[in-house]
Amino acid sequence: MPKAASITKDMILEAAFELSRSEGFHTLSARSIAKRAKCSTQPIFWLYENMDVLKQEVKQKIVDYLGDQIKNYHKTGDPFLDMGLGYVKVAYTESLLFKAIYIDNILNISMEDIIPEPQLVEVVKKGNYKSEVSDDEANDIATLSWIFVHGLASLVATKLMEYDEEKIMAILTTPIKF
Repeated sequence: MPKAASITKDMILEAAFELSRSEGFHTLSARSIAKRAKCSTQPIFWLYENMDVLKQEVKQKIVDYLGDQIKNYHKTGDPFLDMGLGYVKVAYTESLLFKAIYIDNILNISMEDIIPEPQLVEVVKKGNYKSEVSDDEANDIATLSWIFVHGLASLVATKLMEYDEEKIMAILTTPIKF
């Protein structure tokens, strides 16, 4: 009777995810994942049709993880500001994952695919504005805000700007005059 498999699909996925966190998505190979999972490459190919399938699952795990980190960041009580602060914090704390998704674009998506994210538009509409904002205004606010916050986050992720949450909060709360 053959020995029961001790390496699971979840173990391989977790090893690949952790490798992406510590060394970058671009380092994923059957050998590097097997080394991290402390197994041979054989279980990887038993459990996954090919590396592309495994990498797709890793990409989804990264997107879900980063999304959870951003959505669950609560500092000010203002959900819109907290999402922006959370986005920049993720760029700082998970810079390799952030760069893979939002700078290197491993998902191969266009800006139109993610802006504005419907959840962000809803947060804008529930915001503390002097008057109710229309769907179009909320869409414009969400889009421009995301572009601005993404710029800050990219500067932080690439270490062109030091992460200082108080300074970032001051930047995000300063009204822009055109």
